[in-house]
Amino acid sequence: MKKQIGIIFLLLVGAASLPLAAQPMADKEAQKKTAQTSHQGAGKVVSVDRAKSRIKLAHDPIKSLGWSAMLMDFSVAKASLLDGLKEGDAVRFELGKSKPEDLVWMIVKIERR
Repeated sequence: MKKQIGIIFLLLVGAASLPLAAQPMADKEAQKKTAQTSHQGAGKVVSVDRAKSRIKLAHDPIKSLGWSAMLMDFSVAKASLLDGLKEGDAVRFELGKSKPEDLVWMIVKIERR
Protein backbone atom coordinates (compact mmCIF):
# COMPACT_ATOMS: atom_id res chain seq x y z
CA MET A 1 0.00 0.00 0.00
CA LYS A 2 2.78 2.44 0.93
CA LYS A 3 4.53 1.61 -2.33
CA GLN A 4 1.34 2.40 -4.30
CA ILE A 5 0.93 5.72 -2.47
CA GLY A 6 4.56 6.56 -3.24
CA ILE A 7 4.06 5.79 -6.93
CA ILE A 8 0.87 7.88 -7.06
CA PHE A 9 2.72 10.76 -5.36
CA LEU A 10 5.53 10.61 -7.92
CA LEU A 11 3.01 10.57 -10.78
CA LEU A 12 1.18 13.59 -9.37
CA VAL A 13 4.42 15.53 -8.88
CA GLY A 14 5.44 14.71 -12.44
CA ALA A 15 2.05 15.79 -13.82
CA ALA A 16 2.21 19.07 -11.90
CA SER A 17 5.43 20.00 -13.68
CA LEU A 18 3.98 19.49 -17.20
CA PRO A 19 2.88 23.14 -17.71
CA LEU A 20 6.44 24.28 -17.13
CA ALA A 21 7.72 21.67 -19.57
CA ALA A 22 5.45 23.18 -22.24
CA GLN A 23 7.79 26.16 -22.36
CA PRO A 24 11.19 24.58 -23.05
CA MET A 25 14.41 26.57 -22.98
CA ALA A 26 17.19 25.00 -24.96
CA ASP A 27 20.19 26.59 -23.21
CA LYS A 28 21.49 29.64 -21.36
CA GLU A 29 21.36 31.71 -24.54
CA ALA A 30 17.63 30.98 -24.82
CA GLN A 31 17.21 31.93 -21.15
CA LYS A 32 18.89 35.28 -21.78
CA LYS A 33 16.59 35.90 -24.72
CA THR A 34 13.54 35.40 -22.51
CA ALA A 35 14.61 38.48 -20.56
CA GLN A 36 12.93 40.39 -23.39
CA THR A 37 9.62 41.85 -22.33
CA SER A 38 7.75 40.55 -25.40
CA HIS A 39 8.08 38.09 -28.26
CA GLN A 40 6.41 37.87 -31.67
CA GLY A 41 4.82 34.78 -33.15
CA ALA A 42 2.60 33.56 -35.96
CA GLY A 43 0.30 30.60 -36.27
CA LYS A 44 -3.19 29.27 -36.86
CA VAL A 45 -6.16 29.35 -34.47
CA VAL A 46 -7.18 25.83 -33.40
CA SER A 47 -9.87 26.88 -30.90
CA VAL A 48 -11.13 29.89 -28.95
CA ASP A 49 -12.60 29.74 -25.43
CA ARG A 50 -14.04 33.18 -24.77
CA ALA A 51 -15.48 32.15 -21.37
CA LYS A 52 -11.97 31.31 -20.09
CA SER A 53 -10.13 34.00 -22.13
CA ARG A 54 -7.96 31.32 -23.77
CA ILE A 55 -6.93 30.46 -27.28
CA LYS A 56 -5.27 27.35 -28.68
CA LEU A 57 -2.75 28.02 -31.44
CA ALA A 58 -0.64 25.86 -33.73
CA HIS A 59 2.27 28.30 -33.80
CA ASP A 60 5.40 28.50 -35.88
CA PRO A 61 8.80 28.43 -34.14
CA ILE A 62 9.42 31.40 -31.85
CA LYS A 63 13.19 31.73 -32.10
CA SER A 64 13.48 34.50 -29.50
CA LEU A 65 12.18 32.02 -26.89
CA GLY A 66 13.92 28.95 -28.29
CA TRP A 67 10.52 27.31 -28.94
CA SER A 68 9.89 24.94 -31.82
CA ALA A 69 6.58 24.90 -33.69
CA MET A 70 3.90 23.38 -31.47
CA LEU A 71 0.29 23.36 -30.37
CA MET A 72 -0.28 25.48 -27.25
CA ASP A 73 -3.03 27.01 -25.16
CA PHE A 74 -2.51 30.65 -24.23
CA SER A 75 -4.36 33.00 -21.91
CA VAL A 76 -5.06 36.44 -23.32
CA ALA A 77 -4.48 39.70 -21.45
CA LYS A 78 -8.01 40.92 -22.30
CA ALA A 79 -10.99 38.85 -23.44
CA SER A 80 -11.66 41.44 -26.16
CA LEU A 81 -8.49 40.26 -27.96
CA LEU A 82 -10.49 37.18 -29.00
CA ASP A 83 -13.25 39.20 -30.69
CA GLY A 84 -13.64 38.18 -34.31
CA LEU A 85 -11.17 35.28 -34.13
CA LYS A 86 -12.29 31.80 -35.15
CA GLU A 87 -10.89 28.36 -35.83
CA GLY A 88 -8.64 28.31 -38.89
CA ASP A 89 -7.66 32.01 -38.82
CA ALA A 90 -4.00 32.72 -39.55
CA VAL A 91 -2.73 35.13 -36.89
CA ARG A 92 0.25 37.15 -35.73
CA PHE A 93 0.58 37.62 -31.98
CA GLU A 94 2.71 39.16 -29.28
CA LEU A 95 3.51 37.40 -26.03
CA GLY A 96 4.08 39.27 -22.78
CA LYS A 97 3.83 38.77 -19.03
CA SER A 98 1.62 40.37 -16.38
CA LYS A 99 4.65 40.71 -14.12
CA PRO A 100 8.32 40.19 -15.04
CA GLU A 101 8.67 37.35 -12.51
CA ASP A 102 5.80 35.35 -14.08
CA LEU A 103 6.82 32.09 -15.73
CA VAL A 104 3.94 31.89 -18.18
CA TRP A 105 3.67 33.97 -21.34
CA MET A 106 0.26 35.32 -22.35
CA ILE A 107 -1.00 36.90 -25.54
CA VAL A 108 -1.07 40.68 -25.22
CA LYS A 109 -1.79 41.43 -28.88
CA ILE A 110 -3.22 39.32 -31.71
CA GLU A 111 -4.41 40.07 -35.23
CA ARG A 112 -5.39 38.15 -38.34
CA ARG A 113 -2.75 37.90 -41.07
